[in-house]
Amino acid sequence: MTGWNWKQSLILLGVAMAVITVMIPNMDAGKKPIVFELKTVDGDTYRLEDDLGKNVIILDFWATWCKPCLRELPHINKIYEDYKDKNLKVFAISIDTPASKSQIKPTINRYNFSFPILLDPDNTVIRNYSPARNVPYLVVIGADGEIVREFSGYKPGDEKLVESIVKEELTKLSAE
Repeated sequence: MTGWNWKQSLILLGVAMAVITVMIPNMDAGKKPIVFELKTVDGDTYRLEDDLGKNVIILDFWATWCKPCLRELPHINKIYEDYKDKNLKVFAISIDTPASKSQIKPTINRYNFSFPILLDPDNTVIRNYSPARNVPYLVVIGADGEIVREFSGYKPGDEKLVESIVKEELTKLSAE
């Protein structure tokens, strides 16, 4: 019998990680989101607590310089367009600093984003949700006003899971 080679070890490690990921529930599920108040790109003020328990909410932290963000956001915009009339709120929260803030509106226009854009220029809000300030960072807040799921980074196909969660939470909201 021959010993394990490195490829077999990597395959076994990958299978083990997949099993662990499936078995461990989302540790953030059920926790209350940290409420905040931010300015919109248009200068208005948005308060998260105004929508908690009344809508399903997606918070998507991003930056104009983040390529994975710019791959993810068009998918989130489509989800927003499909469900905005059914009590879904989506807020793309820009963590661009004053140095890159001038790129926010051109980016919105280039991609035709229709959801509201909030500004977190000092990164206070993202630090509360993702201390490492990784972007994209997406949070789904359910019908009960609690966090259902958080996503760090973006992999193609994540948007299907986000949409599935949104549909399930909207069903809960309409049943109330």
